[in-house]
This record gives sequence, structure tokens and C-alpha cells, in this order.
Amino acid sequence: MKHSVLQITASNGQEKRISFTAPALLSDLFAQNGIAVEMPCGGRQKCLKCKVKATGELSPRGEREGSLLTDQEKAEQVRYACMAEAVGDVQVRILSIGLYKDDILTDGYLPPFELNPWGINYGIAVDIGTTTVAAYLYRLFDGKLLKTLAEKNPQSVFGADVISRLQKSIDGERKALADSIRSCISLLIKELTKSVSIPVHKVDSLVLTGNTAMLYLLCQRDPQSITMAPFEQDYYFGMFLTGLELDLPCNNARVYLPRCISAYVGADITTALLAAEFFPHGNKISDSPRLLVDIGTNGEMALASKGMLWCCSTAAGPAFEGAGIYQGMPARTGAISQVKFENHRITSSVLGNGQAVGICGSGLLDAVSVMCEAGIIDETGIICEKGHAFTDNIIEVNGQPAFRLPGTKVILTQQDIRAVQLAKSAICAGMLTLIKEAGYSCDDIQELVIAGGFGSNINVKSAERIGLIPPGFSDKSYAIGNAAGSGASIILLSDTIRKQSEQIGKFSKPVELSTNSFFMDTYIDGMMFYEK
Repeated sequence: MKHSVLQITASNGQEKRISFTAPALLSDLFAQNGIAVEMPCGGRQKCLKCKVKATGELSPRGEREGSLLTDQEKAEQVRYACMAEAVGDVQVRILSIGLYKDDILTDGYLPPFELNPWGINYGIAVDIGTTTVAAYLYRLFDGKLLKTLAEKNPQSVFGADVISRLQKSIDGERKALADSIRSCISLLIKELTKSVSIPVHKVDSLVLTGNTAMLYLLCQRDPQSITMAPFEQDYYFGMFLTGLELDLPCNNARVYLPRCISAYVGADITTALLAAEFFPHGNKISDSPRLLVDIGTNGEMALASKGMLWCCSTAAGPAFEGAGIYQGMPARTGAISQVKFENHRITSSVLGNGQAVGICGSGLLDAVSVMCEAGIIDETGIICEKGHAFTDNIIEVNGQPAFRLPGTKVILTQQDIRAVQLAKSAICAGMLTLIKEAGYSCDDIQELVIAGGFGSNINVKSAERIGLIPPGFSDKSYAIGNAAGSGASIILLSDTIRKQSEQIGKFSKPVELSTNSFFMDTYIDGMMFYEK
């Protein structure tokens, strides 16, 4: 064994120095120290997304790693973190950016409410998403939003999905997972306060929302109860902690964790419902049937009517958050956010109006819709090499056909299309199941509120075209951005609403999809794309 140092530099210039005992896999070091590198497979050498530039004392490339890298990548010292072992001092440059400001991801709608903060000076609302963590800094006396920041959830190195992370926690990584997300939140707190020249100790109140699993991992709670049948959690939150208890830099701050609804319908839906005004009159739930869908990794949703909430969570996966997609990325500068098919031409819009370097969720949704419309993919999702006007844009990736978006270098692979099929089918099937469980038809639903990292950029016509939402829903749908973060902000700024939100369990009826035959049948049928 050898005491060594890992020097890490992100592409935005942020640096971190880690002491470790060699030898150790780079992926393990990233996971243990909360370094956000895309690794949706959890380091099992399956996703091949964890490329970094690494120099120093490293194990030589094995046959498999060597075969997966191009000659140029080898010359530039690119390594796969899941295959490269540090045997001494190593210097790593992470190819993806670290902290980023993201107008779409952090954008959200705040409905009118009475300002009644339970803090005094400054407060921060944080939405702990499975893929992304978004934070909002407020001046409390007048409710002014001062700054927003977002960062990739560093727990992604333990796996892109919730189940992988919960299993890692059970297998002995509970502290590492907690340390990872706490470090992320601490960094956001420091960056937010620094950006507006506020001492960290002036932050006296925080609201941390997230799905049930994210809050279990944050608090280092044993997740056994939410990973095994009958999937009933042993803790619902709706409680205060201190910053010190969560290792946050504002030690004396009061930290509120909103109430969860069930094992897989968390506090993020509680706060999203507040932002969507599903509680328009105090505790009273809207009588007219309305649907809220958070199009994120877990596809949480709720149907409100008759003074009740029917809710569920679907394993949609992170495709629409840009994760697990060949050139997927969050909605930030360089991401294709819109794709159109007009006058027999396919055109793309890029955030920041520069060169496209990847594609975010709203762009992916549009792209698949356009590919359906143009006959580039058939009803089963297969990319067609012939029979359409864009055959020159068909290429091969990993032995399968792929499509390069015209005028860009951004590619959509067959695997990307399959990921979209799985996600859109799960979300739509979940919606249809809630509608059935509540005793309604699709025509009865008055409106569909779409929340999530899409922000306001989602094209509801594209969503309907590919079957993400049921037929006829595009005319009664609207997007409200990051509703979970907005609702957390409302709780931060109104103690009255905070107290009201704790009553949500009285009105809620969770629907378990894993044993619901209607959901399973609808999910399988929903894999297909609607006819042109």
C-alpha cells in the first residue's frame, strides 16, 4: 500500500485534492469523495460514460479499455475511470463541467402566496433530484430571489437510478452516499453566498426537498423498508434538523425536510403540488381532476380530485434529463433544446446560440418526434437506413444504425431511442393508471401540469406525438419548470404553507404499480410510437 494524492480539475477550473491509499480504481475514488462524473452503471463497466483525462502513476490500459478508445483519445491520455487504477500520485481532468448556472433547470413558477418566512436573514431552497441538484438563495424579509445554481448529483457515480444507490447503501456505502450529497449541498451554499457577498452564517433557514430515497440517503437512514415488499417506509420526514446535523457550513441554520407521501412518492411531489396550486384554498385539494407529472428519473405523478390525491412513481430513467444518452447533457449552453421539421428540413436550436455539443431533454423529445414524422424511425423505434430523405445522416455506432442531426455533430443512437421508448411508455402508462384508479377517463382530466428539468421549453405537441402524454392532452397541458424547487421555495417563504403541507398524507392514496396489471399491459403497449 502507498499513500498517494489524486489531483482533480474540472473543465470549469474547479480543483480538488484527495489523499488516498494506492492502488485504487479512479471510479471508486470518485464515488468515495463525491466527485460528479457521469457513471450511470455505477462503475460496472457497462455504460462507458466515465471518460477522464488522467496522467501520473496509473495501471496500463487493458485489452478492453484499449479497444474502446480511439487513437486520438489515447494520445490525449483519456481513460475510463471504471478501468483505470491509480497506483500512485495521479492528475485527473474531468471532461464534463462542474458547477453551472442553468436558466432552464432552475427556472420555476411561484404562485401568489402570503409571505411569512420562518427564518430571519437569508434562506436557501434545494431540490435534490436523482440526476441534478438545484438551489435557490432568497432574502427572506421581502422574498427576493438573489441567485440560483445547479450541479450534477454526485451520487450518480453509485448508479444513475435510485434502486442502484439504495442497494449500495444497504451494501455498506451508506456514509459515502450521505457524504456525497452533503458535500454537494455545502458547495452550492458556499457558491451561492459567495456570489452575492453574504457570509455563510447569515443563512439561517434551508428547505431540502427530494424523493423519498434521496432524503433517506441524505440523512443516512437505513433504506431496507423502501427496497423490499410491501415497500412501506418507516419514516415520512416533515421535520426540522440543524445544519450541523447534516454537516452543512451554516451549522446553526434550521433545515426543514418536507413530508413524503410514500416509499416512492417523495417530498419533491409534495412541494411540486404546492407550486402547481393543487392546494388553492388552504388544505383543500382541487375538486376538478388535474394531473401533475414530474418528468424526471422517477416519473412521479399525482392526480388531484374529489379532495383526494392518487399518486405513483414510475421507473422512467434519466433519459429526459440528458443522462444515459450518447451525447446527452443537462439544459445548458451548447445543448440542443429544440428540433423542428419544416419544409422538408430538420433544424436545431442550441442554448446560447453557439455550436451544439450535446442534446438535453426537450431537444431529445423533439428529435425523436421529428424522426418519427420524417420516417427515420418506424413504429417499433428502429432507425431505418432507407426509405426517407435523410439517409446521408445515417451512420453506425457500436454496430447499430444511428442518426446525426442535420447541421450538427450530435448523434442519436439506437440505444438512445430505446431509452426514450422506455421512459415515455412508463410515464404515459403511469398517467393512464392513475386516471383509471380515480375512476375517470382521459376526457375528464381538466389539465396536465408538466414539471421537471424541461422548464418551459417542452413542446407538448412533440410529447403527444411520441406517446409521452396521452392523445388529446397537448391542448390542456402546460409546463411549470422545476416545480419541486419552486414548492420548496414557497415552504421557505411561508410558515403557514409549510404547516399545511404536512397534512398531505391525510389526502393521499399511493398506487403501487409493480402489482398493477393494467399498468403493466399499458406500459408494454406504450413502447410503440403512434402512426404518422
